[in-house]
Amino acid sequence: MTEWVYANLTDIEGRIHTVALRKDYESFFKNGIGIDGSSIPGFASVNRSDLVAKPDIDTLVKIPWRDREYMVLLKTYFDNEPFEKDPKNVAAKVDEMLAEMGYTAVLRPELEFFVLNENTTGNTHYFEPPYSDETFEYRKKLSENVQEMGIPVRYHHHENASGQIEVELLWIDTVERTCDLTTYTKIASKWIAKDMNLKVTYMPKPFPDIAGSGMHIHIFLKKNGENVFKGDGEITEEARYFIGGVLEHIKYICALTNPTINSYKRLNGGLEAPRYLSWGFRNRSTLIRVPARMKDIEVRNADSSANPYLAFSLIVLAGLDGIKKKIEPPAPVDYDLYKLPESELKKIPTLPETLDEALELMESDNFVKSALGTELYDTFVDMKKKEILDFSRAVTDWEFKKYGDI
Repeated sequence: MTEWVYANLTDIEGRIHTVALRKDYESFFKNGIGIDGSSIPGFASVNRSDLVAKPDIDTLVKIPWRDREYMVLLKTYFDNEPFEKDPKNVAAKVDEMLAEMGYTAVLRPELEFFVLNENTTGNTHYFEPPYSDETFEYRKKLSENVQEMGIPVRYHHHENASGQIEVELLWIDTVERTCDLTTYTKIASKWIAKDMNLKVTYMPKPFPDIAGSGMHIHIFLKKNGENVFKGDGEITEEARYFIGGVLEHIKYICALTNPTINSYKRLNGGLEAPRYLSWGFRNRSTLIRVPARMKDIEVRNADSSANPYLAFSLIVLAGLDGIKKKIEPPAPVDYDLYKLPESELKKIPTLPETLDEALELMESDNFVKSALGTELYDTFVDMKKKEILDFSRAVTDWEFKKYGDI
């Protein structure tokens, strides 16, 4: 029986494109394959569409729930150079920049998403016990299988909202590797759900009155194998500058960390969604939280619709800029921001309220363009402006309910 390898390419929006190849196809592993870049949304124009996609051999894994089938992630090239608009190449470049400064980024993503099942109304119980949680068997199967793929799982549990779960990974070295394993976890989550007659969504705010799905990311930097964020009972100066850099740039990179129109319904909907440019120790109402062990920081605004290669890369670059420029963050917040009166909240800077506003901010600043390169930056902006235009022209169910009997 033939052994198959499913080679996966991540486009600018984070969607997966897959080609199936025989595992004994030696030329693929040595030289890659030619692909039509113009058929990948946003990748290449027709007159520059011949790209070469090469397998990243370090990502070749057996699919545990399939017989004689494997997966690998692709990186694309144009004229033998890494293709500028491939998000995986962006993350690899960030790791190179870190290495030049003597650092390795270590990351731990938390993936929140919804399990949709027409046969149940779901649960509303944080840390629901297995005997009453209808998502338990699914998330257990998912967690067991991704661990067999070499993806370290810290834990899995039911979240606050009905049908919402979280799978949190363990610490992973390098930005690119973290993005690779995040991508594999999302692929596995959808594939296993399909096999179990379920469906999952990473849409940030699928339901109006319950909590949305975030993609919190824990980060620290290593130098010579040592955590440079962990001090003696306190975070270090480098960690503080990193926080300063993220807070300095976060509103300009928000179109990447929160890249959909729906993202801003989560950010502006309360229910612990962080939108105020702030940080604090053990404080989940702030955008950046320093956990109790004082050895890492947690950036809490990104959501599950983000392309991890772009979102994680820009967060790390923002923090690095803070270290380079010694950007001091504002004073840490030790109170619950959500309990402040509206008059006080208005004094605190916030993330943009819409995708449109997020794009305007991104275009007003050179940080993202410099990080992504002109081609990828311009394409991303154009794609998002078209998304906003399409939405403005769409007729929704809400409009029918509101205006249908006029």
